[in-house]
Amino acid sequence: MGRLFWKLFLILWLAQISTVVGVGAFFWIKHRSDTAAAIEEHHPMDGTVLDLAASLLRYEGPAALRKQLAGMQPHGRNYLYVLDDQGHDLLGRSVPVLDHFGPRPRREVSLPDGRHYRLVLLPPGPPGMPGGPGRGGPEDPGPIPLIPVLAALLASLLFGAILARYLSKPIHLMSEAFQSVAKGQMDINLADKIGGRRDELADLGRDFDSLAQRLKQLIVGQRRLFHDVSHELRSPLARLNAAVDLARQQPDRLDEWLERIERESGRMDALVGEVLALARLDAESAQHPPERLAIDVLLEELVPDAEFEAQANDCSIVLLQTDMAEVMMQPELLSRALENVVRNAIHHTRKGSAVSLAVVRGAAEVSIEVCDCGPGVPEHELETIFEPFFRSEQNNQPGGYGLGLAMAHRIVQTHHGRIKAANLPQGGLRVSITLPLA
Repeated sequence: MGRLFWKLFLILWLAQISTVVGVGAFFWIKHRSDTAAAIEEHHPMDGTVLDLAASLLRYEGPAALRKQLAGMQPHGRNYLYVLDDQGHDLLGRSVPVLDHFGPRPRREVSLPDGRHYRLVLLPPGPPGMPGGPGRGGPEDPGPIPLIPVLAALLASLLFGAILARYLSKPIHLMSEAFQSVAKGQMDINLADKIGGRRDELADLGRDFDSLAQRLKQLIVGQRRLFHDVSHELRSPLARLNAAVDLARQQPDRLDEWLERIERESGRMDALVGEVLALARLDAESAQHPPERLAIDVLLEELVPDAEFEAQANDCSIVLLQTDMAEVMMQPELLSRALENVVRNAIHHTRKGSAVSLAVVRGAAEVSIEVCDCGPGVPEHELETIFEPFFRSEQNNQPGGYGLGLAMAHRIVQTHHGRIKAANLPQGGLRVSITLPLA
């Protein structure tokens, strides 16, 4: 058991004991503060017994009352005390200290001969009191009821232990889960270990599992990115080393080899730039809050730039449909995603063909479709083209490192949308970006 368990256990147990003691003290004080009239109101038979004894004493005399009391069962007559002016009991019994009992129902009787008697009815309940288990007056305390006290303590002990265990167990499991994550073990399934609870701790366990899976995806993606970057850098580095060696062996062709070195270093610089842009996406998405804008705002700047680039590649841009739609977006990021998709289409479409754009609004979503007239993508590659550094087996064109669509995929995900690719029946590739309406 951890320290938290014992802290919770002691707090709960002491709280239960304090509650029992407080409630008991309240009723004890209330009982002590009750007046004689209130006691008679709650126990009307007490007044009846006193009235009968007072009437017998008043009309028949002390002897008749003494005879009547002597004929009663001891258990019954021990409740009633008849005291004269000197405080002596009519039956000659030892008189307890009446103040110990608080206010009690009583009667005052004055006889014609001037004698005065006081009739007091004592409670029968607690041990040591007249009529109680001790039946010996206040001087006889009687046995203490240990069994009920021990039973109450054991019950509160058991209940406190169960409740403390119920509260501390998920926290202990979370501590173990954090330690596992620190060791690199991401497959925790904390929600299954917590069990069928339906409270905030169970929600916290499910959130922790989601966090662990997200961390696992980031770590796997980071490792894959490092592997892909090192793989992509290996080829230009090898060509750089080869150019340096050839420059040393053939100094008469130095200008040719320097040009080659410059070209390879430019490729490496472009690659590093794209990798840094991909790595900065998460930071940029956190720095710029989304705003509500129309899709037309992005197209106003995107389409002219795309047309200029398309002319250089002997193709054109065609707007087929532009429905009005507003979404919550980060304009710079979403514009970058659309630009990467459109540039990819321009790069792969046939010479003399057109790249089409369409904005189609639905009930709760809007889709931006970009279609080209290129060779398309094999069906088994439609999902993997959005992974970093992926290049299709049909792609025989130079340039590019497979990061454009990966960046678009990451940006669309940050906008709570989805991106997918599909081959067109007449040939070519359609990339659809679907975003929720604002």
